[in-house]
Amino acid sequence: MDYNAILYEVRDNVATITLNRPETLNAISNDTRRELPAALRRAEADDDVWVVVLTGAGRGFCSGADLKQRANRDPDAAVPFQLAPERDAYPVVMREISKPIIAAVNGAARGAGCNMVFAADFRIAAAHSSFAVNFVERGLMGESSAYFLNRLVGLHRATELSMLGEVFSAQQAEEWGLLNAVVDGEELMRAAYDLAAKLCTRAPLALRLTKEALNRAHLIDPEQYMALQNQMNDSLRHTSDSTEGVRAFIEKRPPEFRGR
Repeated sequence: MDYNAILYEVRDNVATITLNRPETLNAISNDTRRELPAALRRAEADDDVWVVVLTGAGRGFCSGADLKQRANRDPDAAVPFQLAPERDAYPVVMREISKPIIAAVNGAARGAGCNMVFAADFRIAAAHSSFAVNFVERGLMGESSAYFLNRLVGLHRATELSMLGEVFSAQQAEEWGLLNAVVDGEELMRAAYDLAAKLCTRAPLALRLTKEALNRAHLIDPEQYMALQNQMNDSLRHTSDSTEGVRAFIEKRPPEFRGR
């Protein structure tokens, strides 16, 4: 598949999706809105992909929506601004696909760029990165960032970040629990791929059901969750990976999982 706004590569069971509009600090265009969900679903359907890394080309992660394109609302224009249907919105698809997603934040993340970061399962940022949930400055509400922030840092901090829209640093984001790690800029992709490689040593089917369980946990009561847990583990106990995990434990060696 050809892409205009992103790059897609698979190597060593890791799909790397790179936002590729560096001249706009990877501002989200109509092409991005179409291509990013399609690439995520492509990774989901590929049995050779166990982990996804999402990053940006150039000196920024994502500056938010392409406001020049958004301002073009003429229905007769060649490229009118387009909102994706809810099922195709990239934050929804990021949570919908079962494979772990690592956001490797290589610079500024603003507005809709924060939506991507906060929707990921793991978040690593270069030390010079900064963030702002600055929708209110554009006369808009906080989009999916408000949804994820409420779960990541609690209502108090989510209210502050969403309503003030002020810039905050990678170090502050780490302190508040928004990031898993902050690293030197030149070490960012190595850190992201090291984490991806570590995840690839875990049973991929178990990781996928763990992500689903984490997504659903806050929507159901404890009794319902226990039923879900038992159902998931019953299905996993019949996999070759589960057998390998038990055998490796008994034989005192690292397991060799194959995703089946």
